Amino acid sequence: MDVAENSQVLNGTKEFGGLTAWLWNIEIFREQDLPLDYQLTMQSALILQMGGEALLHTAEQSLHMHKGSVKFCRAGSTFCLTKAGREERRKQAHAVIAILYFAFYEGLPGDGRLREADDPVLIPCEEFCEAGLPESLYSSCSSLYEYFHSGNRMKRWRAQLDFQELLYTMITESVSGQSEGKRQALERAKDYMHEHYEEELTLDQLADLAGFSPKYFAEVFKNAYGHTPMDYLSGIRMNKAKLLLLRSEPLLREVAHQVGYKDEFYFSRKFKKSFGLSPSEYRKKRKNKIALYGSTSLLGYAMPLQFVPYAAPVHPKWSPYYYHALGSEIPVHLDAYRQNHNKSANLERLATASPELIICAQEVELWERELLEQIAPVYMMPGDREGWRTQLLALADKLGRRPEADSWIESYQEKTANCCSAIENLPNEEKTVLTLRVHQRELTAYSHPGMKELLYDRLKLQPALESLLEADRHGLEDLSLTAIKECGADHILLLVRQDSETLAFWKQLQASPEWLMIPAVREGRVHQLPSFPWREYSPVAMERMAEEACRLFTKNGLIRK
Repeated sequence: MDVAENSQVLNGTKEFGGLTAWLWNIEIFREQDLPLDYQLTMQSALILQMGGEALLHTAEQSLHMHKGSVKFCRAGSTFCLTKAGREERRKQAHAVIAILYFAFYEGLPGDGRLREADDPVLIPCEEFCEAGLPESLYSSCSSLYEYFHSGNRMKRWRAQLDFQELLYTMITESVSGQSEGKRQALERAKDYMHEHYEEELTLDQLADLAGFSPKYFAEVFKNAYGHTPMDYLSGIRMNKAKLLLLRSEPLLREVAHQVGYKDEFYFSRKFKKSFGLSPSEYRKKRKNKIALYGSTSLLGYAMPLQFVPYAAPVHPKWSPYYYHALGSEIPVHLDAYRQNHNKSANLERLATASPELIICAQEVELWERELLEQIAPVYMMPGDREGWRTQLLALADKLGRRPEADSWIESYQEKTANCCSAIENLPNEEKTVLTLRVHQRELTAYSHPGMKELLYDRLKLQPALESLLEADRHGLEDLSLTAIKECGADHILLLVRQDSETLAFWKQLQASPEWLMIPAVREGRVHQLPSFPWREYSPVAMERMAEEACRLFTKNGLIRK
């Protein structure tokens, strides 16, 4: 579909001529800023690789981005960015990535008002565009960033005009139709590997499945995913092998056969090359069968102590950080939907796993604890009121991992000390923070112990409302737009609940004159936060919040040099 055709399909009848595009924010990240934790895109986002290479992870896939790559993310989706592998970084320039948050608006007939338009049909690189964009786009992004974050109103207006010009160039010059077809072919081959990894698969077979020659298939696959097809297949097999080694006591040749290798000795060499341990050494190292039950936040205590549980609640959507970090290492996955909504099924799965020790949070109900104690000895974590340090050290003492805990806490103190030093450069009139939660049609002042400890106790920022200092209260008083404006917050940190009613209200709110008149909104100092780490209280969540706070308060024009 070309641009002329696209212009006819917007909402059935609208054309490009009736639209305006509005840039809500632009950020530029470099090699030293990566990894970038999972971001929630409340507006549509364009991710442009301006230089070097990086890995882009979404809920559905991981993409190898190189100079010229563009990814369009729909509003309400999540993504994160990590560095490319060491080999790729040595060969390429350092990564530079621009992220542009925007929306299209169309006029309502007769009354002169604007409403948000559906923009996916306008973006030809909706899935993934590998290359073909003009070199001028990269210099445009740099000047666009400078103008947008300028305090000069004329320059900010110029940024909006330049953004529309950039969109026009991308839409008219992109060759995404071919890229999208290529992406679908690659995904088809990749999905086949995941479903048939135990079979004998060759490069010729996979290339034929994608409809490419073997040489071309190998080239485009590595460009897209950062690995050759056979290395990617080997990674799938090795991760499956780790789980098989831990779930039971099968013979080595049985594990090899189940993951597609006829020769157990060749399999053993591949395994050791991948993980630095032979299969038997790996099994011995991981022989303890510790289970975590309840909240996924317990993984935020396991990681600093450098142990991987035998069973734990993980989910690619509800706990993506832990899923991607540890999912392939945990043999038994418990359901993580809504903090263990499916409790009976999880208890049955845990009983089948036969753990040696079960670690759970204080929130488990009495009937759950009684059933857990029938499965294995239970260690109940101290409550949140004790603080995450006390909880971490108590668990470390229980597991004989006190050195790991002390080392992690020392590292955390150093990281946050660096952030404190940077934030000290802020003028006092720029240190006032309001943390809000949007739920259904209500705006509520929000806080929890982790937020209070980090933002106000550690980083010495000033709460716009004294009630934010009450660590034992999460949802505080409801606030009107007038109250938000009058509280004088320099920065607003915003959590938006991900349900259809709340998201619809949030879209309306962003276009309302009352919202746009709030000083922090006008100055571009509203920061939308993902649920993780900002709604979790654990050592890992505290570390991630500190990293994110340092990025927010020292990068987007908040510290003047």
